[in-house]
Amino acid sequence: MRILFVCHRIPYPPDKGDKIRAFHEIQAIATAHEVDLFTLADDRADLVHRAALSRLCCAVTIAPLNPRIAQLRSLPYLCSTLPLTVPYFHSAELQHAVQAAMGQRSYDRIFVYCSAMAQYVERVERPPLILDLVDMDSDKWRQYASHARFPFSALYRREGRRLREYERRICTGASAILVSTEREGQIAREIADSARVQVVSNGVDVDYFKPDAAPALSKAPTVVFTGDMSYFPNEEAVAFFAHRVLPIVRKSVPGTRFLIVGRTPSRRVRELRTVEGVEVTGFVPDIRTYLAQAQVSVAPLAIAAGIQNKILEAMAAGLPVVATSRTLQGLTPNVAQTALAADEPQQFATEVGRLLRDPSRAREAGLESRRQVVATYSWSAMAHRVLELLNEGGTSRTSPAKIGHLSYERTPALP
Repeated sequence: MRILFVCHRIPYPPDKGDKIRAFHEIQAIATAHEVDLFTLADDRADLVHRAALSRLCCAVTIAPLNPRIAQLRSLPYLCSTLPLTVPYFHSAELQHAVQAAMGQRSYDRIFVYCSAMAQYVERVERPPLILDLVDMDSDKWRQYASHARFPFSALYRREGRRLREYERRICTGASAILVSTEREGQIAREIADSARVQVVSNGVDVDYFKPDAAPALSKAPTVVFTGDMSYFPNEEAVAFFAHRVLPIVRKSVPGTRFLIVGRTPSRRVRELRTVEGVEVTGFVPDIRTYLAQAQVSVAPLAIAAGIQNKILEAMAAGLPVVATSRTLQGLTPNVAQTALAADEPQQFATEVGRLLRDPSRAREAGLESRRQVVATYSWSAMAHRVLELLNEGGTSRTSPAKIGHLSYERTPALP
């Protein structure tokens, strides 16, 4: 079969949440079918990865997306019924390329990754559509609203509400809806009760992330957090740990370091360097080097959806994990029970301190987490299920979903 695959960011290198899942889906599909990829580049440096993707795909079309211009383009839609996410991810260049390809080639399936990208295939008669919503973005915006101050809380609440309505409409036109966890599956079924919702979990490369994959460079008691440090939930998480948990830990385990490892740290995150014991690395070429330095991985997220790759990677590396109950809710019970749940600062500090003071216990807990992750989270299992769903998609062509038609030819003038 020939598959048209549309996603919102260049899915390479697979080193960041949304890119990891999209890359493995493309890799899986390409083992059995021909794939034409259409995607956006919000960082021009990512354009160098076209060659890597061309080894998997028959055709790769990349349109540039300037984040600042995209934000401005979204503002006039505040008074509309449309979620701002949709105009943000709109590219006339990519729209033209998708429509031209569908007119010139015969596609057997369309695979859309991220709800906002459904706009690119909504205006034409099309083959069966597989829609991967991953983490249910409307629910994430709702969570953002509960942790932000006015006026952002009102903006985020509006986006969550509008995006939920949008998700309901696009789900009605899809042959299958994919989500990453059963929790997201329940939300999707509440939004569109007639949709065919399938839970297709993420995986982790257990051969790449494994104990002793990199030499330990420090013997000091060390706690690590990994992730994109410009992402609001990650900012909130490390600020919480640095200000409210780490000082308590350092009283019982003097000299404890807190490593914040990840790309593009925001100003708020960089300022945490002034907190005693905190180290902010920024981008690193290999996070395994920093996982190897730590005895404990933490995930103190108050805002979380789906499966946190940071947890799977730490567990695969043999690290014990202490995380909020919200962060653990996307994991299967057998994996979640190997982590320690903590939501309050004192409780968090107590669990982290116990592990730091007892290295043998920490090592044993980490290895048990790895055993459960190896048994449960496999990219090969995900690949098998994606291919099954493509084959089950049927052969009849479907009409475009009614998505609350967005006409960019009549876009309101920018203020």
